[in-house]
Order: sequence, then C-alpha cells, then structure tokens
Amino acid sequence: MKVINEFVRYQYRQYALSAKYVVPLIALFAVFGIMYSVTPIAVVSNFAVMSLVLFMFMVGIGMTCQEIEPEVSEQIIILRMQSARKYYTGQVLFSGILSVTAAVFTLCYPILFHYWHGKMLFTRNIQASDIAGGFLLMSACSFVGCMVGGIFSPRIIRERKAGTALTIICALVSVVKLGIVAEFPKSKYILWIMPPVSDMVRWFMKEEYFQMGKVIEAFFILMVYGSALAVIKVELSRIRKFN
Repeated sequence: MKVINEFVRYQYRQYALSAKYVVPLIALFAVFGIMYSVTPIAVVSNFAVMSLVLFMFMVGIGMTCQEIEPEVSEQIIILRMQSARKYYTGQVLFSGILSVTAAVFTLCYPILFHYWHGKMLFTRNIQASDIAGGFLLMSACSFVGCMVGGIFSPRIIRERKAGTALTIICALVSVVKLGIVAEFPKSKYILWIMPPVSDMVRWFMKEEYFQMGKVIEAFFILMVYGSALAVIKVELSRIRKFN
C-alpha cells in the first residue's frame, strides 16, 4: 500500500506539472458564469445539473490524465513497483482524488458565491444536507466520468480517433439516455449498459431538499458502476500494456 501511496503522490506532481487541468478549469469557470448568471436558482436541482456537467468534464480529464506519463517512464515505474496491476490501480486511485477535488471545487464555488452576494444566488439558505448530498452526488458522477475516459484512453484504444469518438458517443448518450428511452422504449435493453448518471440525477431534479436515503442509494449505484469500470480499466491496461 505504501508503494501505491507514493505512486499516487508522484502522479499528482506529474499532473500538476503537465498543466493539463488548465483548459478544463477555464471551461468550468465559463460554465459557472452561465449557470449562475440568472438568480435565484434551486439548490438541489442546480447541484444535480452540475453533477452531470462534472461527469462530462471528468470524461475528458480521464482520457488526458492517462497520458501524463511517457511510455518509457511507465515501463520503468512498473518494473520498480514489480506489478503492473499496482501501477494501474494507483492510476485509478489518483483519478478518484481528482474526482473528489473537482467535486469540492464545484460545490464550494456556488456556496461562496451565494454568501458573498448576500445570499441571493439560491432560493433558500443552504443546509448541511445540501452540502453532503451535493458532494456525494458530484463525487460519484465525477468518478464515473473519469473511469469512462480511462476506458477509452489511448493506453487501451491505440487508435486515437476511434477512442475519442467512442468517448464522445458514450458521454453524450449517458447524459441524454432518458430522452432516448422515452422516444424509443426498446432502446432500454441496450442502453442499460451506459453510465447511469442521468438516471441518478433525475431523482433530484424536482426535489426541494436532498433526501439522504436517496443520495446514499444513488452514490452506491454510481460507485459500484465506477468501480466495475475501474476493474475493467486496470485489467485491460495490464493486458494491453505496451503492445
């Protein structure tokens, strides 16, 4: 475990130096500018929508953060760790840290904005359940997005154009899945395999307050799905490795 922890810290330093987070961060601020330009807005539905937004952003980050390590360096680190599985598990843990960081940032921005502007952003005061519910939902959606991006990363799908196309299709279908199923009911027998982010977010779109039972259930479903993708990612990466 110590080896993996050290590797995760190393990944953090490499990612910080790569500056791959700059463009997504600028884009996220642009989304903030649009989302919070009209006030007041409902707390729960806003946090739910931002969970979907984070899913989309983290899909892209999940792809790019797999490329911060040159292939030669990757080979050397795997030899030092004496386990390819440990190496790729460390990547998953680092993705989890990125997901939590993104969720905290996305949650703190509107809360600080709300109080900085005299509590004018939201239709009501923010409660502890809003912070807890928003954090869990955003973190889980972010992690699923990161894993989706990792599955289609160039380390697994060598043809970059194909990987990028599959990533975009998967992300978009995941977000609009409910609309597709409503229009073509039989598609549910195929689309069930897609990330359940829109399914979970729908639970909270018309809620005034987060019901923690529903939040924990949504968090559990999303994390089980994300963990399954993580296992697939680790095993595919281990098999594909430097082929």
